[in-house]
Formats: sequence, C-alpha cells, structure tokens
Amino acid sequence: MIKNQAMKPIQELISLKGKTAVITGGAVNIGKTITLRLAEAGADVAIIYNSSHDKMKSLTKELENFKINFLAVKADLTSEKEVLEAFRQIAEHFERIDVLVNNAGIFGLSLQEDLQAADWDKVFDLNIKGLFLFTREAIKLLKQNNSGGTIVNIASINGIHPGFGKTAHYDASKGAVIAYTKSLAAEVAPHGIRVNVVAPGLVDSEGLRKFAPELAALVEERTPLQKIATHEDVANAVLFLATDISSHISGEVLVVDGGYLLT
Repeated sequence: MIKNQAMKPIQELISLKGKTAVITGGAVNIGKTITLRLAEAGADVAIIYNSSHDKMKSLTKELENFKINFLAVKADLTSEKEVLEAFRQIAEHFERIDVLVNNAGIFGLSLQEDLQAADWDKVFDLNIKGLFLFTREAIKLLKQNNSGGTIVNIASINGIHPGFGKTAHYDASKGAVIAYTKSLAAEVAPHGIRVNVVAPGLVDSEGLRKFAPELAALVEERTPLQKIATHEDVANAVLFLATDISSHISGEVLVVDGGYLLT
C-alpha cells in the first residue's frame, strides 16, 4: 500500500532558487521576458545573445534588481565553435546548470517557389541546428548534476498546424523541434532530465500592431479567448515546465494560443 506523501509547499515547487538557467535569445522580446521571469523565481541566469548588444546592456541593469548571479554570453548558435566557447564560459562561471530554454529562432515568410536555398538554410540553421548544438552541450552539464534538469524548447503552433501560407519552411522547422523534443525526452529520461515544448500562437508585440494590424485583428477574432498571447503568457508556460510543479511531465507540447487551434 502506498502511503500518502506530504505535499511540498507551493512556494518550493515554483522556486528556482539555487538553480541556474540558460536562455538562448534571452535578451530581447519573448526571451527577455523568460529571462526576467526565471530570475524572479530565483534562478541564476546565463543569457545567450548575438546581435542585441544594447538590449543586453539594458537587461543587465534590470537583472541587478534580483540579486542573482548572471552571465551574458555573445554567441552565434549556428557556429559549433562559438557554442562550445559559450559553454566553456558557462561552465567556468557557474557550478552547474539546471534549466535550458532554447528560445532563439528566426521566422521566414516566402512563397516556396520564390524561396532561395540560402533562406531555407538560414531558418533551419538557427531553429534546428542551433537548438541541437546548444542542447547537446547542455545535456553534458545536466548529467553532471546527478539530479536531473529540464529543457524547454520554444516551437510554434505552426509546427502542429500550418499557418496562413508562405511559411512552409518555418512551419517545417518548428515541426522538427517538436519531433526532436519527443525523441530526446525518451533518450534522456533515465538521467532524470525532462524535455518539453512550449508552442505559442501569434504573440502580441509593438511590431505586430505596427506592421501587421490586420493579422492581429484576424487572429484575435478567431481566438476563443479573444486575445493574442503576450510575452508574459509564454514566459509563464516556460516557468511551469522549468520548475518542480511539472516534475512528472516530459515529452509534451504545451500550446499557448488562447484556444486558436480549436477553431
């Protein structure tokens, strides 16, 4: 007979105090919000950025308010050499890592008959190759913990259901992220490492409202909750999968779309 076990306090379940999180593309947009949310939960953070130097400087000032240990690392995730150097710096700076958030990615928009091979490669190099390279090195450090860890990959509902057209290459890359996640989750489970996906729908931003207001209005109208996801909505989903409150969840896709796929 299994005895009833005392439940952990909720504060303990959602805390990342004493843990280190690595966030790719963590200086801007959704990545920045993820970084701040995990820092708020108590995690020390390593932020991987490439061209967003000024945004990284601004984020550094915000992180100082959390009294945590943090590190900014500039790296091109499509370069194996730079990824290896990034992890050298991470391993040197922190005693361990516990969470990896593969947030960095690029969007592509083109009719397929007009799409250049170089543009196809650009999307897959970052969305898949970069994710693989960073995950490969992170697993080596996560295994050293002897206490598991968690990987959260950011995909898209386009990887589950196609978008409005002109995004077949992007959709294919995000579908690959989902398949990779599920396979990897089974592979690393014996080491106590969990791997999951957050798949947002359209995410609100100033750029969206400025350059594609018609699209924003259309998606809002079609979404059962009548709103587009915010950066915070996505970051909260990442926090859920990064903490012990989701300790028995692995190989899953958490959709953050306000019910859009239901339509």
